[in-house]
Amino acid sequence: MIHPVRLRDVFTPGGLPLVTYVSRDHLELEKNLVEALARGFAFIVVTGPTKSGKSVLCRRVLQPNALVIVEGGQIRSEADFWSHIAYQLRIASGATKMRGETSATIATGETSGGIAGILQAKGALAQSDTEQSTSSLSFNNVLVLDAVEHLLQRNASLMVDDFHYIDPQTQRSIIQSLKGPVFKGLSVVLLAVPHRAFDPVAVENEVEGRFKHIAIPQWALDDLILIPNQGFPALNVEVERSIQRRICEDSFGNPLLVQEICSEFCLKNNVAEFQNGARTLDGKLLEPTYTAMAESKGFPTYQKLKRGPPGRRRQFRPVKGGGEEDIYTAILASVARLGPKPTTTLEDIRASLREIFAADVPMPAKAEIISGLNNMSNIAKNKMPGEPPLEWVTDDQRLEITDPFLLFCLKWSLRGQ
Repeated sequence: MIHPVRLRDVFTPGGLPLVTYVSRDHLELEKNLVEALARGFAFIVVTGPTKSGKSVLCRRVLQPNALVIVEGGQIRSEADFWSHIAYQLRIASGATKMRGETSATIATGETSGGIAGILQAKGALAQSDTEQSTSSLSFNNVLVLDAVEHLLQRNASLMVDDFHYIDPQTQRSIIQSLKGPVFKGLSVVLLAVPHRAFDPVAVENEVEGRFKHIAIPQWALDDLILIPNQGFPALNVEVERSIQRRICEDSFGNPLLVQEICSEFCLKNNVAEFQNGARTLDGKLLEPTYTAMAESKGFPTYQKLKRGPPGRRRQFRPVKGGGEEDIYTAILASVARLGPKPTTTLEDIRASLREIFAADVPMPAKAEIISGLNNMSNIAKNKMPGEPPLEWVTDDQRLEITDPFLLFCLKWSLRGQ
């Protein structure tokens, strides 16, 4: 029985796309990675913006051969790192060998017998007594040595996703323990965000000559639009070109968000698998799709940021249209009013705040706004797992939002505020 193509087989937010994989051949990303692997004897560092397709690219290139993947977010120590590898390679932390010993005692003699008057004979009688004893030898494996040996014997590649999540001291220990295996030919690929590309060199200067950097650029609209172009026909549904383009324009240049929107848009139109008869999806359901997505994508992050740090006294100010807001909610609303954009200056935020608070309300002082931005930046860095979704850059007085899902949430959850 042939099963129909499922929605999850086509649009794969968070998974490995097949139908909707876009190689961006004009950038030669796969070619650069294949060549770096062929050249060998170097740490390959692949960098790109958050959720930009680094992992998808590397998995696609590396998976035809043996591949071991370590998630940086799960690593707290060097021992942790090698334990994860050993688990995937099915290497035991200890082993037992059995040793056997055998001893034997043999007794001999003579006997005679026969049938009277007919036969007499002489024979030999032998009797033996055997004892066997066993003992066991237990020993601990050195996981680093055993894991490296297995990786090299299998000609496997080692990929560390989100290498920048690992603390610098642990990074240093890992790089030091991998220098020898890389020299022997082990392929090691480290994935990180752009501003952490040179972490391996920073923590261990000796790898500077064994370092290959491959940068994954932002997605262009012409590349993003290939995702819906390839995906919707695979489900036998039609979507107006203008709607497909809008989906990509509203994704903040992120392929994962495009996959998510396309998937949710199909579900809003009751499409969960290949359609036997061609259907045209209702474009009026796109904005309800956005609103529903915004309640989950980026919303938990937004909630943590708007709560601000605990134990601080809040000053609430009246806002236009009624109600009161504190500085954290007001800042996020002001950023949302401006697009939102990945980069927003302090002056733009202050100007937007004037449009949020009631006309007769004194504006927050510049120092109060900066303090709020600093506090949110610290929450993002210290209280949220993974890559911080935003950062306040003090020197340039600008707010950087790196998480496309937070941008999406700000646009569609706070729309109209």
